[in-house]
Amino acid sequence: MTDRPDQPPGQPPGQPPGQPRDLGRRRFFRQFAGEVATSVGSVLGAAQVLQQQSAEAARELLAGDDPGPGATGAVPTSAAPAAPPRSGALPDIDAATAGYRAPLRWDGDVCWVVDQRRLPDVLSDLEVRGAADAVTVINEGAITGGAVQAQLAAVTLALVAGRSVTSRAFARRATIRGAANALRQTRPGSAAVGLALDRVLALLGTFDNDSTGEAVEAALRTEAEAVIAEASADHGGLVGHALTALPGDAATPLRVLTAGNTGAMGGGQFGTAVSTVITAHHEGREVHALVAEGRPGLEGARVATWELAQAAVPHALVTDAAAAGSIAAGEVEAVLVTAERVCANGDVVGTVGTYPLALAAAAAGIPVLVLVATTAVDLATPDAAAAPLEDGRPGAVLTAGGKRVAPEGTPVRNPRLDWTPARLVTAIVTEEGIVRAPFGEALAAQVRVAEARRAASSGFAALLAQRAAAEIAPEAAAAAEAAP
Repeated sequence: MTDRPDQPPGQPPGQPPGQPRDLGRRRFFRQFAGEVATSVGSVLGAAQVLQQQSAEAARELLAGDDPGPGATGAVPTSAAPAAPPRSGALPDIDAATAGYRAPLRWDGDVCWVVDQRRLPDVLSDLEVRGAADAVTVINEGAITGGAVQAQLAAVTLALVAGRSVTSRAFARRATIRGAANALRQTRPGSAAVGLALDRVLALLGTFDNDSTGEAVEAALRTEAEAVIAEASADHGGLVGHALTALPGDAATPLRVLTAGNTGAMGGGQFGTAVSTVITAHHEGREVHALVAEGRPGLEGARVATWELAQAAVPHALVTDAAAAGSIAAGEVEAVLVTAERVCANGDVVGTVGTYPLALAAAAAGIPVLVLVATTAVDLATPDAAAAPLEDGRPGAVLTAGGKRVAPEGTPVRNPRLDWTPARLVTAIVTEEGIVRAPFGEALAAQVRVAEARRAASSGFAALLAQRAAAEIAPEAAAAAEAAP
């Protein structure tokens, strides 16, 4: 990695001079945000290289073994003693010195996910062997972020197929479809989760009753791997484009505000908003991130700040209630967020709290950049009024630190998502490029390009064929009725 000019030779960027080199620093960011971003002459070139390398990196990071130096080699502190590893799990370790561990790792008939509830103190694994496990880790906030949850959803259907190898064809199909329905109901607001499930189910629909369980499992496993690799490539590409959308130039200090779980923990192998900040930092730009805490789950406080600290990016935590005021006070030059769904007209459904930040940014005249893969662009939903939202459990609001903070019986409103009208969005950045208002036609064009690229995946090709048949069927029926 190219060293920063103000660092001694061999000193990691952002690490105070005189401190020993930390071998547990995130290898992921050394590879992606360091070597790639600093070795390519243009940001567009960086985006292309990221896309080329990300599929290989995704496969490496999904391995059951430790993905990088320091991930299990760090010495646990007394505050977080190492727990004996479960079969296939990595040991619990001190997250402050852990380096990088992928948020999900797929090993045979189990998918290990990092329990994000224990961050920033401990890196600990949970096992997912089927739909019930996946629904539980999502519902309880152990894994957050629509992008990584979409990957987990695809992996879960492959796991269910593996456990149904010896079942009869009709029973196997019913079991896999039941698992998909459970996952869909868990995250109705996430377009990426819905799309991942749709493409796996479309592939399942191409098998007949004579197909073997082994063939079905192999196909669904390959499709889940494609979902993961594509997400990694998409996020790498959109970060490359996002760097060109940031205010100022590479020599200008930049202060940004982020909200939600938008780093690698929320993205799968590479993230969106937080990963853009980290990449800008490792390219040598002086950047400071203000992170909204993200109540009631505190994903910003627990996860985003941990990722920024691991990457040595200057940052500060701000309460949700104070975030809009910080914008009004001129403390930031841009707001960077992701989305769970982007509607056809450019309306954005995102982490709750995005709307007030967008209002404050509009009043202050600073840009709101929505960084999202085209898998979250839902052309079938015309605007946010037609988009499904989600409510969280009341317990997260009624308690803090394990103690009740409101009187017994207090009614609770705990929306997980809110929507931001397109008029408050400065730009939507995807892996295909930057779109500015009016969003409709440009977003649709980007989705068409992305769908053509993904059609190389058998599951996505089956989904496109299924959609085409559904569009043709009403026309055929009307023609039949009109025929003499």
